[in-house]
Amino acid sequence: MPNDKLNIRQERFCLGLAEGLPQSRAYVDAGYAARGNAAEVAAARLFRNVQVQSRIAELQAGAARRSEITVDDLIAELDSMRKLAIACKNPAAGVSAIMGKAKLLGLIVDKAEVATTLRKPFREPCDIERLSLEEWTAKFAPRRLAS
Repeated sequence: MPNDKLNIRQERFCLGLAEGLPQSRAYVDAGYAARGNAAEVAAARLFRNVQVQSRIAELQAGAARRSEITVDDLIAELDSMRKLAIACKNPAAGVSAIMGKAKLLGLIVDKAEVATTLRKPFREPCDIERLSLEEWTAKFAPRRLAS
């Protein structure tokens, strides 16, 4: 929950620091107009602000709470959901819980097929649809000037 006493740029500065940005980078990204050494000095001054310190502590505490959830916790929850699915005679939910556990443990990896098409640009319109790499290079590669 954002601190009401901070302005928008101060809040963005706090969020940048909570994401792990250096002070000067967070200062500039927040919208302050300073570069180089001036940004470092101004960021250090802003960092010493009590309200800014309080907001950064809030953001870091929230991140710490989120990181307390581990794969083991998720597996335990999925296992209890699987048992509930068996008790309710809902096999689809049980299978879903088992698949979730398998994905978290790295036993199943979702794969996506990626197909790419290599298209070479033409400098001039022509009827030729396909050229070999050598033909394309001979026709369109930059020419070196003789010196």
